[in-house]
Amino acid sequence: MSDADPPNAASDPGFFDGRLMIDILGWDWNMRIAIGDHPVARPQGRTHGLEYGRDFTIHGRVRAPRELRGKEMKVTLSPFGPRVRFGQRGLQQVGALAELPPGSDFAFEAMLMLPEDAIASTATSLALSWKHLQIRIGDGGPGSTSIVAYDFHARIPPNLEAWANAD
Repeated sequence: MSDADPPNAASDPGFFDGRLMIDILGWDWNMRIAIGDHPVARPQGRTHGLEYGRDFTIHGRVRAPRELRGKEMKVTLSPFGPRVRFGQRGLQQVGALAELPPGSDFAFEAMLMLPEDAIASTATSLALSWKHLQIRIGDGGPGSTSIVAYDFHARIPPNLEAWANAD
């Protein structure tokens, strides 16, 4: 075993390609209820002809990369159940990102999938500690809109401070 520190991946400029750091300005936990149009089929989120959903909506501002700094973003955390699969035989992304037309309230909108088992801890953490959201866009090349990873932070990780605070 070596005493040397492992190399810091963040020291490679390519590490930041396809990454966004968003400051969380506010959030809400919404509930939607509507009469369902297919009362016979009752998938998750539907009971006796009633459809419902509980999404988190985050209002954020892009901190990094510098080229997008200050742009406002709406992020929806949409819960999913145990039947959703990821990987080779399932979904290849955990969300999607879209640039909104000029004149919209936000410059960007993102939808992120949230395991329904994480709803309570997400509400608690948003209320008490999470201040930043980091999103990684897929390797689909320029203009890719698939989100392949995201994570929340109470503080910006030390290896990302220079990037997140660059002038």
